[in-house]
Amino acid sequence: MKIGKIIIIFILVALAAFIGYRANQNIQAKKKAASQPAAETIVPVEAVRPGTMEIAEKVHAVGGIQSDSEVSIFSKVGGKIANNLVKMGSAVKPGQIVSIVNRDEVGYDYKPYEVKSDAKGVVARIILNPGASVNPSSPILNLIDIDQVKVVVAVDEKKIRFIGMGQGARVTLEAYPGEVFNARVTNISPVANPVNRTIDVELGIPNPDHRIKPGMYVEVEWVISKRAATVVPLGAVVDRGGRKYVFLVQAGLAKMTPVTVGAVVGDVIEILSGLAGDEQVVTSGAGQLNDKDKIKVIEPKTVEE
Repeated sequence: MKIGKIIIIFILVALAAFIGYRANQNIQAKKKAASQPAAETIVPVEAVRPGTMEIAEKVHAVGGIQSDSEVSIFSKVGGKIANNLVKMGSAVKPGQIVSIVNRDEVGYDYKPYEVKSDAKGVVARIILNPGASVNPSSPILNLIDIDQVKVVVAVDEKKIRFIGMGQGARVTLEAYPGEVFNARVTNISPVANPVNRTIDVELGIPNPDHRIKPGMYVEVEWVISKRAATVVPLGAVVDRGGRKYVFLVQAGLAKMTPVTVGAVVGDVIEILSGLAGDEQVVTSGAGQLNDKDKIKVIEPKTVEE
């Protein structure tokens, strides 16, 4: 019985010694690992040198086309329309006969009355057709002058100070994508719209071929200034705490540098201050960097102008 107890005690002591040995080994291994220097993390990045481009400050407005003038043609006598000598789209000259009216007063025999135009233009609408009764207060047709048309647009009151009489503008129409028409300011309303705070501006466009039609939708653009600007890709600028920064490549480190930004043009952004213009600015991965992170530039580039 004593021998059995001795054996059990021996086994327990041996097991305790083994556990202690293994625990000591683990402690030593952890100490050795802690004493080793941590693996260096170097972040691969892409970088560019800032570019320069011309940035134009513009005023935009939208509106529609109107005829330069519009008149209605009347008969000076009562009767019935016998015949219209023009149709919609016909060009009319002053003094041209446009309609024939038969007077229908009982007991009188009148010659057909010739209705003549007192203006030039294009027939926009035939109002009375043959057989219809007519009197001096009934318009027979509408005539519009579109050799030159008016563009009427609403300009934001905050921008109206940049617009002046005779000032040139670029006009584009949905009807003719890709084409640009030149126009000049001919009139500026003396009052503002109290609802949307805009001011009507009229511009004239020569229209000798009558391609531009009243009622068409237009966009107008005025270039009010141009300036040379330093630009970097949009992805190079990061926001930290409400401020804008870029990361510069400096001796293998990322240097977080505050900048002031301006206009965004396509996929680049204007830098108003903070850069000299010859630095390497991190683009890809800038959002994940911190100040003084170790970096390696893959392919330095320059922003294309």
